[in-house]
Amino acid sequence: MKQLFWLLALINIGLVAYFNLAHTLPSKPHAQSTEIAPEKIQVLSQKQIEALPKKSVVPPPQTPTAIAACFEWGIFSNANIANAQNVVARLALQATVKEQTSQQSKRFWVYRPPLKSAQKAQLRAAELKALGIEDLFVVQEKEWENAISFGIFEDEQLASKLLSELKAKGIKDAVKTLRNQGKGYATLQLNNLAEHDVAELKKFKSDFPEADLKEVSCQ
Repeated sequence: MKQLFWLLALINIGLVAYFNLAHTLPSKPHAQSTEIAPEKIQVLSQKQIEALPKKSVVPPPQTPTAIAACFEWGIFSNANIANAQNVVARLALQATVKEQTSQQSKRFWVYRPPLKSAQKAQLRAAELKALGIEDLFVVQEKEWENAISFGIFEDEQLASKLLSELKAKGIKDAVKTLRNQGKGYATLQLNNLAEHDVAELKKFKSDFPEADLKEVSCQ
């Protein structure tokens, strides 16, 4: 009898707990629906739509494109114009020969006459750079090999001014001369040069000391 009593008691407790489970556990939250009021709906005009704040869009980064330009390289004498054309061909560039008149081809060169060896020329160039003169190079052209070039100018006054500045710094062996002596001269017109093309041509400065590479208007 005692065992039957406890069994019935446990069954009653279980039934009470089951029927009260809905009251003891938290109920699921109910989403409140928002009622739509038709009278509050407003149709916007085109002007009101355009006045709405715009979302800013950041454009994707763009890769800068190289800008091609036109250059004139010269002057070249009849003796070395072919050498300059060979350089242009090796660099896979296109060039047009442009004849120069005797007046157009005038160039005034400020330089130190050729030294006896390349070693002495390089040593002298290092001494000059130590004095603060950076714009110079040792000439490789056969006729003027181992000379030190300071600059070539169309305007004689600019050449004379540079020579005076060099003399003032104690460089007594610098001289000025007219590069052409009535011979035929020409320049090379190069179109659509990229930056790396210009850099490659400048590497031949010591081979063509009389030649200047300058940007010109494209024709």
